[in-house]
Formats: sequence, C-alpha cells, structure tokens
Amino acid sequence: EMGNNEALCESSSHIMPTSSSPAGESSVLHGDSIQFDLVPDIVMHGSVVQVSYQCSRACEVGVEVVVSTQTKTGVAVFRRRWTNHRRLHVPRTHPVKLWFPPDMAYRKDLFMRHTLDVHNVMVRAWLDHLEQGKGDKGHVNRTSTYNGSLVRTFKVLQAVLPSERPARLYPGCPSWMADLMWQLTRDRIRQCPHESDTVDILTFPMVSTGKSFGVIRKIHPFINRDLERDRVLTVEQPSITVSIWVFLVQWCDKKLCGIIHHVDQNSKYDTPLMQLTNTGDIIIQVRVVSGGDKAFRAHTALPLWTWIRLDCFIQGSKSDIHYNDTGGYFVIGGGRFMPGFHGYFGPIKYYRLGTEKVLMFSHLCELCANTKWICVLKANPSTVNMESGVVLCHIILEKPDLTELDFSGLCHSHYISLWRRFGQNTCRQTWTWEAQKKHRVLFTFLETQLKDFTTGTKNRRTPLYLGSRLFEHVVNRLSNRGSNQMDSTTTTSSLIALLQMSSCYGYHHSSLLLSTIHLAGLGAPVDQQQGHVYSLIGALGDNRLALMHLGYKHTQGIDGFPKDFDMAYSYYSNVGAQTSIDQDRVLGNQQYITEHILISNEDHLNSLTHETGDTFQYIKLQADRGDVESQKHLAKLLFWGQNGVSKDVGSAVKWYAKSAMELEDPAAMYEYSILLFKGQGVKRNMTLGLQILEKAAAKGSVQALNGLGWYYSTILRDYKTAYKYFEQAAHNGSHDGMFNLGVYYLNGKNPHNPEKNETAAFHLFLNSSLYGHVDGAVQAAWYLSTGNLEGVSRDTERAVIMLKQICEQNGYLGYIKQNRL
Repeated sequence: EMGNNEALCESSSHIMPTSSSPAGESSVLHGDSIQFDLVPDIVMHGSVVQVSYQCSRACEVGVEVVVSTQTKTGVAVFRRRWTNHRRLHVPRTHPVKLWFPPDMAYRKDLFMRHTLDVHNVMVRAWLDHLEQGKGDKGHVNRTSTYNGSLVRTFKVLQAVLPSERPARLYPGCPSWMADLMWQLTRDRIRQCPHESDTVDILTFPMVSTGKSFGVIRKIHPFINRDLERDRVLTVEQPSITVSIWVFLVQWCDKKLCGIIHHVDQNSKYDTPLMQLTNTGDIIIQVRVVSGGDKAFRAHTALPLWTWIRLDCFIQGSKSDIHYNDTGGYFVIGGGRFMPGFHGYFGPIKYYRLGTEKVLMFSHLCELCANTKWICVLKANPSTVNMESGVVLCHIILEKPDLTELDFSGLCHSHYISLWRRFGQNTCRQTWTWEAQKKHRVLFTFLETQLKDFTTGTKNRRTPLYLGSRLFEHVVNRLSNRGSNQMDSTTTTSSLIALLQMSSCYGYHHSSLLLSTIHLAGLGAPVDQQQGHVYSLIGALGDNRLALMHLGYKHTQGIDGFPKDFDMAYSYYSNVGAQTSIDQDRVLGNQQYITEHILISNEDHLNSLTHETGDTFQYIKLQADRGDVESQKHLAKLLFWGQNGVSKDVGSAVKWYAKSAMELEDPAAMYEYSILLFKGQGVKRNMTLGLQILEKAAAKGSVQALNGLGWYYSTILRDYKTAYKYFEQAAHNGSHDGMFNLGVYYLNGKNPHNPEKNETAAFHLFLNSSLYGHVDGAVQAAWYLSTGNLEGVSRDTERAVIMLKQICEQNGYLGYIKQNRL
C-alpha cells in the first residue's frame, strides 16, 4: 500500500472501511467494521484520531502511523492497541492521541541538531478477532497486524517541511550556555552548502622527486542527493575526466612512473591509472568489470622543461568499466606501489561526472603569469578506441621562454651555458664583453677562487662543487656583514645572484636560503612567489631540509602556502624514509644525533665543548675508574658525536667492549654484539657477537631478545624461532621487537597464523612509533594517511605530526646543527 501514491491519495478522500477474511470465516464479518470519525490532515504532534468500530466477537483494535523516508519505506513510528470483550455488536468510539518523534514533528534547534525529512505519512487502523483459549477472559491475543487483519482503513497525512514545523518547547530552563548559544544562532539563515561535481585535487604546485611519495586524496560521496544519484549512475556507466598540469625535468628513470592512479579498498589498481614511461609516452589503464585491466599507450614523447596539460576523458559502456571514486584513494605522483617522475605537478581538476571540454584553467593563467610559469592555450587531441569504451587524451603544451627565471629557465639558461664553457677550460678572454658584464659577479668570485678550481681532484671541477663553494662564499659574506666587516663591494643583490647560480648548479642549501630570503624579506623585499619557486626547486633536489621546509609550511598554512596535510605528508614521508636509511650511516661524517639546543642560553652553548671540556674530562675520569654508566655514556658521545664531541667510532667501540667484556653490563653487551655483527668500528665476528648477545638476553636485556630474533630471521632464516624472540621482546617493551613482529604479521610469517594480518601489523607499528621507532612511524603514518585499512580511520594530521617528530631526529639535520654551532 506504500508504493502507489496516486492510489493512496484517491482512497484517502473517501475514508471507507475495507475488509478481507481468511478462508472459511466469511460469515463472521457481518458485524465487524472500523472507520475514522475524526482524523487530522497534516502531521501535528498531539493531534487526536477518533476511531469508530464494531466487533461481532472479542477483538483487538490497532492504530499506527507509518512513514517513508528517502532510504526506508514502511517504518512504524507510532502504534496503539486495545481489546474489546464485552460490548459486542455495539458501535464504539475510541480517541487516540498521536505522538510523533521530535525530529519528525519539530524544526531543528540547539538541542535537536537533525530533523527527519519524510515523504509519505499514513495513519491506519485495523480490527481483528481474538482467538479462543484459556487466557484472560477466555481469549488469546494473536498479535494482529494491519496486513493480516479482518477489516482496516487508512488515511494519508500531509508531511510538513522541516523549515515550516513548529519550534519545540522544553520544560524547565536551559543552561546559561545553551541559552546563549541559542540567542547567537537563532537568527542565522540556513543555506544549502555549495557543491560541485568538479574536484580541485591540487591547487598549489607539488614536487615529484621520482620516489614513492605522492599526495594521497580521498573522494567522498556527494552531500547533494541529486548529484549523488547521478554519481551512482556514473558508477554503472562511467564518464569521468581528469585534467593535469605537469612539468617534466626528466622522463621516468624506471620502466613506469605514476602520474595519477586510483587504488581501491583491496589495494588494487582501479580506474583511472595514468603512467609515464621511460621514453616519455603516456599509458592509460582502466579496470574492467569482468576482471583484469585494459590499457593503451599514447606515443607522445612528452617534451621536457615545459608545462604540459594532460586531459583524459574516459567513457565506458554500461557494466563494462569498473569505477567507484568513493572507494579507496587517489595518488598524485608516486605511491607505495610505484615511483613518480622527476618534475612538478601543477593544478589538477577531476570531473566526477565527466566532461569532454575542460573549461577550468582561466585562473591558472593568472597564477602562471604571476610566477613566470608557462600558460598554454592550444590543443592537440588524439582519440583511441578501446573495447571498454572510449578514452580521449588531449595534450596541451608550449615551449617556454628560457630568458626568464622560472622552473624552465633557472638551470636551462645562460648559467648552464656558462658552466659548460667554464668546465671545458675555456679562457675568459674568449667570452664577449657583454657576457662578462652580465656575469661580473661570478667572474669576480672565480678570480678569487681560481687556484682552488684548477688544482686538486677532478671532483673540484664539477657543478655541485662550484655550487657549494658559492654557498660558502655567500654565508661567509653574510656572517661578515653581521660583524660589520663585509667588503664594501658586496651587495645583497650580488649575494642573491651568487646563490641563484649555486642553486642552479644543484647545491640546494642555496635554494633553501633563497626561499628564506624571499619569504622573510631578509635584505630584500618580500617576494612570496619567488620564495615558493626556490622552495620547490630545493625539494626537487631531494634536500632533506627543503622537504621539511615545505612540509612545515603546508602544515601551518603560512607564507602563501595552503594548509594541506596531504601535501605535508608527502614531503615528511620522504624525509621519514631518508631518516630510516640514515640510521645505518653512522660511520659517515654527515650523520649526528639531533640535539635540541637553546642558542639564546649561554650556559647551554658553553656546555657544547669538545674533548678538552670539563664535562667530557670528568665523564672520562669516571669511566677510567670503572663506572659502567660513565663508560656507556662516553661510548655514546663518541659513537654519535653528541654534545659537541668529535665523532670517534673506534674509541667508542673500545669503551663498549670494556663495559661488555669486563663489567658484563647487559646494555653494553647488546651494543657491542651488534657492532660485532655489522663490523662497525671493529672486525666483524658473528660467532663472538652471538655469544655475547645470548648472554645479554639471559641477563635481562630486552633489546638482546630482539637482536636474537634478528639473528635467527636474517642469518639463519629460522622464522619460527625468530618470531618467538620478537614476541618476547615486544611484550617486554622493545620498540624494535614491536616493529619486527609487525613486519611478520604484514608478511604472513606468523607460525601460528600464516595469513597476512595488516590490522595487527598496524597496531604494532603504531605502538613502536610511540617509543620513537622511525620505521614504525613511517609505516603507521601511511595507514593513517590512506584510511584504507578496515577499522582505521583516515587521520592525515596525526600522520603528519608523527612524521614531523621523526624527521626532526634525522642524522643529517644533526650534522647541520653540529657544524653551525
């Protein structure tokens, strides 16, 4: 009865009882009837329904209200029942007061935040006989229903729009805060949120370093019901368009690199997938419903060092292309399953309902003009037919003008030509007077450094070395300026010119310094656009500090950078992965533990002394006297170069060996055994390392338990024994043990349950990150950034905070601080 609105409305104009009877009981219907004497026309809380009925025998009478919403049909929101045993064959009248749910009867207010939008409201009554039995009054109630009753009637009520419903009156007085909020919001005009089928996936340029650290985006269903209905239809018959601006510095250095791809809930590639090859071609791939994938290759050989717009329009036949943009996530650039290319992404628009004509880049031209990037207006379309539908690809490009300082012209300009001539030992006298005048700052510098570049190893005649010397020269001049000793011929503009050359030659400390100068206005007017450009150039060189700089700017949304945790995650995840790699480079001269130094505190700075300092000498004296804690502290200072002490791995190993072999300290025994395993600062000795490790574990070293797990897993390939040690270490608080146990769950190496368990792995990674484990934080942050694991909500902000804390422990950052102090 709820499916035909026309029939309902026609019947409701004549409130007539209807009747039906089960087989064999037609004779009992002559004295049974029910109808409405009084019934409201609209939904109103507390209104009264007058029901007239007559029973030929003991009966039950019921009244109920049934509603239909957008998602559900035939939902009973009110029901009353009563019985009649005595006054039979006599007409009776019974009033029933209707009570509706508050969210259906009243408008939204401070206490009731949501209202129910109903489509159909029906009040209906029925009468049914009670069965004979031994219950009260000799009858048994069979709990009758409207559809199974003997006689019934109904009327359709008019639903009231949520905005036209009366306000709800609350008994008593509201709290002061609730009343204040009501006074502040009661006159606010409610408006429907603006929603478009076009999604700005990227609005600010993004660096693609050629690694697996792209931007992850999640697409949600439409709030607008009409748009959501159209989207559901699009899922059945896909029609989507993606328009992407890219700037290629080089083609893919692998076989395939990601431009944009969609990953579904099961971590499989979904529609669409756009890749770049090592020859500059574009590959478009879609997933088909029947299983598998279909792809085509556009032989384009995309040009380098120019802005290119790629428009991809995909239209599939019904039930052919598999597509659901609300499932899984999108990745711009490289992702966990593929690397990205080397270059930049510009604005990206995604048309969820499809369009064959992209009309959205008028604002981009203004952006490009302001930042001296290249805007293009001409198109070269190509169409490729597939069994799964039609894919149209438009490639829009224009070669840039290299005379301006932008992404294209910065390093492919006269500076590169100058270096090529310089690198070929071309004499200065062969250059024209105009060239010498244009590059007089560089010439002046080369004259003072001529001996350094013409002698020594071949490494001194490389662009990177020249860039580093230019940077050091500028930093020294800036330091002299602070002490009022800078040369009178040195100007801010000349120093900026030298930094630009240094950046051009690939030394990206200069890029970061240029970005800081332009963004902060240090000695020059503030120029956010140039600051953005040099920030991106430094990050393209995979410079850790430049990447952290961009991550912080996007986290805070300052200096013209949009607040975007997804973009911040892409940069911080890169540095986080490098921090993990850097941990194995302790023997290098550019790896130090990052220490928090208050440069405004003179006492703190004075404590950062080398081996001749009083603090160091006192610790050494205590260590010589046999104090085990002093020995371990001294070994750590020397091994990592902490607190201003020069790094000396050989001496550190001797102190670890002394504490381990003579005093048998469990912590020192573990450290020394690992050094023996890896051969760091001491000759590699696996047998002795295992003996010391087992002894340390027996003495209660939790880290030694994890070390035994590593030995059995990596050296002996005995995963069952390794799992036992990892489990013991994790349960006793070892963050390394937690992480390694998580890896076992992730790879399905749990001997008790050899199936992959990502949820258990995630929680172990997360727990290890709470103790400062770098790899655990990187892994846990990835799951939080995608939200693709069941039971794990997407929380990119939390992922960024985790990675930021890890990145600040980077050994190269510690090296920079150590040198500056």
